[in-house]
Amino acid sequence: MKIGTIPLPTALFVAGFVAFWVNGGLCLKMAAERSGWAAFGFFAAGNAIGFCGTVLLTLALRGQNPNVIYALCHGLGFCVLQVASYFLFKVALSPPQWLGVSLITAGIVCLQLRY
Repeated sequence: MKIGTIPLPTALFVAGFVAFWVNGGLCLKMAAERSGWAAFGFFAAGNAIGFCGTVLLTLALRGQNPNVIYALCHGLGFCVLQVASYFLFKVALSPPQWLGVSLITAGIVCLQLRY
């Protein structure tokens, strides 16, 4: 079974990478806003979660085109992290920044189109 041009297991690894990468980034943001042991706890959690994402990226790269996998993982991760930061931390994005996120998303979709 495939999703677009990517086999289902690889798509699940990519989705897992994005989930772990985004949550790791959010934990690091929380660490930056805290002090003392709370900051250390969020810092440690962010790095542990990010490590899990790296393992999933390695699994996603097995037997797949690295150009597509890297673009999917890091592009989707970036876009999801921007949207999550907007909703969770009220980090405002200007219209050109929203346009950039939209263009990255469009580029990821174009990578999946095969004619």
